[in-house]
Amino acid sequence: MSERDHRPRVIALGTFDGVHRGHQELIRQGKKLAEETGAVLRVCTFDRHPMEILRPEAAPGRLTDSVEQARRLRAFGAEEIRVIPFTRETAGTEPEDFLRSLRETNRITALVAGWNYTFGRKGRGTAETLEADGRAHGYRVIIVPPVTTAEGTVISSTEIRERLAAGDLDGANGMLGSPYTIRGQVTHGTHRGTGMGSPTANIRPEEKKCLPAYGVYIGRLKTGEGTRKALVNIGVQPTMPSGEVKVEAWALDLPPETDLYDEEAEVELLRRLRPEIRFPDPAALAAQIARDRQEAERFFANEKGPGV
Repeated sequence: MSERDHRPRVIALGTFDGVHRGHQELIRQGKKLAEETGAVLRVCTFDRHPMEILRPEAAPGRLTDSVEQARRLRAFGAEEIRVIPFTRETAGTEPEDFLRSLRETNRITALVAGWNYTFGRKGRGTAETLEADGRAHGYRVIIVPPVTTAEGTVISSTEIRERLAAGDLDGANGMLGSPYTIRGQVTHGTHRGTGMGSPTANIRPEEKKCLPAYGVYIGRLKTGEGTRKALVNIGVQPTMPSGEVKVEAWALDLPPETDLYDEEAEVELLRRLRPEIRFPDPAALAAQIARDRQEAERFFANEKGPGV
């Protein structure tokens, strides 16, 4: 961490993968405290999921890459974001030493964390550890209880990953509070989309990005050309396989000759239309895509907002 900055701070601790509705409530409470005390809200998180170091084979896919995460944290009120490199050395840090380092580099007026936050060697640091340190060193500690859906399900990054894997996009988006997003550079593909009358953006996401269940989705494509209605196929293209898992977005309202290659692009997934299917031939695939397109147009015709 950097040399001590004497401005008062409220510190929000967490992994913040997805910046879902539970994280948003944590940041909201931290922001409220900061405003009440004239402090700055600083979010402290790690540069990767701890499992990527501790058990790489079991590490979950990321819901947000670093750019998405920072953008969402700031949108919900974070004034500063401190990204701490997570290494083997970090994993071996005793909870008391981690908190001492926080106090030495920040003038802490309050600290906010989630009910299930653990930290330090073997996850020994808990909400009780934070509360005890706050009492000992004169800062307030707020432990945010779980945020649940209307059905009573606790919102968590793990639950969102499970919903995505099951193809329950509505459930995942509801927990995130916004559409699930995939971003990356547009790369050259097979140009099949252009042949079907729409420019295709083959988006290469971050390697560790969590992809939803394979299938066709209605979404929005955001590029330098603006925000466009889109169909998005995620999967292995079983009718004309490429040997790769791809995220392919067809912009529904751009001329087929539009060049999107090498741009940074982002897709927001709004609704899952169907699973990925192997068709008997390309003509059958093209006919299904035409039906998918009609379904997407009906969806957008009944929705207000960008991309309509």
